[in-house]
Amino acid sequence: MRCPLGRDSEGLLVSYPLAERLRALALAAGAGLGLVAAYLGQRALDRPPVRAVAWALLLGGAAALALCCRGQGLERAREQPAQAVREPRLALLGLAVLLAGAAFPGFAGNRFRPLPTVLWVAALACLYAAFAQRGALRLPAGAAIRERAAGGVRVSRELLLVGGIVLVGAFLRLYRLDAIPAEMGTDMPLKYENAREILQGQFMIFCPRYPGRESLLFYLIALYGRLFGLGYFAIKFTTAVLGVATIPALYVLARELYGRRVAAVAATLLALSRWHVTLSRTGYRAILVPLFLAVLMLLLVRALRRASGPGFVAAGLVLGLGMYTYNSFLVVPPTLGLVLAVEMALFGKGWLRRYGWGLVGMALAAVLVFLPLGYYILEQPQVYAFRVATRLTDVEAPLPAQPWRVLAGNLLRAAGMFNLKGDVVAYTNVPNRRHLGAVSGALFVAGVAYALVRWRRGHNAMVLAFLGAMILPTGLALAFPNEVPNAGRASGVLTSTYLLAAVPLVALYRQAAALRLPDWLRREPGSLPGGWRRAAGVLPAVVLIGLLGAELRETWQGYFQDYVRHLPGGNYAISLEIARVLDEFEGEGESYVVVWPYWFDGNALRAQLRVKPRTWDWELPRLDPNKPPLSTARGKVLFIVHPGDTETLVMLRECFPRGVAIGHRDNNGQVAFVTFYGER
Repeated sequence: MRCPLGRDSEGLLVSYPLAERLRALALAAGAGLGLVAAYLGQRALDRPPVRAVAWALLLGGAAALALCCRGQGLERAREQPAQAVREPRLALLGLAVLLAGAAFPGFAGNRFRPLPTVLWVAALACLYAAFAQRGALRLPAGAAIRERAAGGVRVSRELLLVGGIVLVGAFLRLYRLDAIPAEMGTDMPLKYENAREILQGQFMIFCPRYPGRESLLFYLIALYGRLFGLGYFAIKFTTAVLGVATIPALYVLARELYGRRVAAVAATLLALSRWHVTLSRTGYRAILVPLFLAVLMLLLVRALRRASGPGFVAAGLVLGLGMYTYNSFLVVPPTLGLVLAVEMALFGKGWLRRYGWGLVGMALAAVLVFLPLGYYILEQPQVYAFRVATRLTDVEAPLPAQPWRVLAGNLLRAAGMFNLKGDVVAYTNVPNRRHLGAVSGALFVAGVAYALVRWRRGHNAMVLAFLGAMILPTGLALAFPNEVPNAGRASGVLTSTYLLAAVPLVALYRQAAALRLPDWLRREPGSLPGGWRRAAGVLPAVVLIGLLGAELRETWQGYFQDYVRHLPGGNYAISLEIARVLDEFEGEGESYVVVWPYWFDGNALRAQLRVKPRTWDWELPRLDPNKPPLSTARGKVLFIVHPGDTETLVMLRECFPRGVAIGHRDNNGQVAFVTFYGER
């Protein structure tokens, strides 16, 4: 049988064996059918009861896609640099240690003070300079600057692509940010107070307000507050911007690991991710973890490939600073140790000799950045560890009789959050909905299978290690298994998740391109009518746009419609509305809030007052007609009451016969609170 003709890399006509073409066709068809089956299986999992056929379609289709594409090696090879990490300048290294030692006692009392902070920063600068090459920190000469300026600004296609992806992600994270979510809830007022204290000059290392929080996010919120004013929007805007910044960070990391096509798909999937969009808009510190993890992995991979001492130090700086982000980052240092051990095993002989000084620089940098927080831990170990202890020990709730069985169940539910059932808290997720979209969920399972099959290639082992490790913060909630999975505590998996989800889609494209079509099917002049050639060329783009469009549609409906509908009161800001009523009444008379039963967060109310002083005495657990304020009230008076507190409402009508009660309804049409206006 005559074999079809094609052209090789030099443009010469070659004849491809029929068996090779049939094999390529079978692999491409198997990968395509695998993707379709995985997608259908993911959709079937959404319709309870969950049946074995749905799991078979998802897992079987994902495995077929991964196995059919395993020959399309996307990961960049693990490079062995010709040189080893250079020995640092020991004088600068010693100076860094001396400066850090001098700064350390100055962090007592949970404060960044001017002199110790300057010494601390100087120690970090000396450490970096010790590993930098001579002349590396020298500024470019004036002639070089003028030459670059004369060349003009060139915008590459890659920059335009990344810019477009970031713009889409920014829109999803900033659109109606002031209104969704609307209610401050119970956590945001405490974050507000932390930022306010920083603005007042209390430069805390760790924020001890219950239950204790790492401080980096609050310094960023305080910076926004200094420039534009502090409020609930400042908290949400800060985390939204951090969410947007994660998109280009993931792009650069994916390009370093797998190339530009995977980078573009990974960044787009993250930009469209409902999980990441929700987390970016809620104001939680957890949004910092995927960003820091992406930057850490990027710096580490580059340092390993280039045997760069400054690269290792930069990775250590990010590692140490990550300890100021969120408590789930605590699992990163031991995971990094495991990753480096695997790298050493895969690299072979001489790895430690080649990278030894780099590892020393990374460890020193991490320790030096951690010094202030380390001093606080020495002073207040119980405060620092309290939040983690409440989930791991019986500090707040009794541990189950069989903790290992609970742990196994937690980890199983955490593994199912991607495709089956997610967080039950309405503020962080549409309750019980899977965290990934239907498209990204199917691709993620295929990506995990692909990376497992090729775990020795590139840095797949690193990606898998961080994926598994960052599940632990939610799975280890032994005292509160009902909180598993938790979208915030598991936020660190987002980095590896979307790296892996992008790989099979690009592998499928390359597998289809490996069919080696003959000339008459290729886009060559005169080989095929123009319309058919253009159609054959745009087909992959149409498929890709269709998949991403389905992901965008699911995210839009899932967040801006379903998420809003499931928020309390249909996204009703009860504390803000009460604050508005009180501000409007200020100056006309006394005002009080009857807080029994406890039905809203008083800290959120105080934080959102604009006219009425936040220090006024207003909390009334119960009313008594023979006691103040009912017995002493004169002139106009306002009481805010829960609609279910009929006893109080009856009492107010008896004390103020001409009083007026007004019900304020939430977005679902239910009465959220009652304002009672009386006068004597």
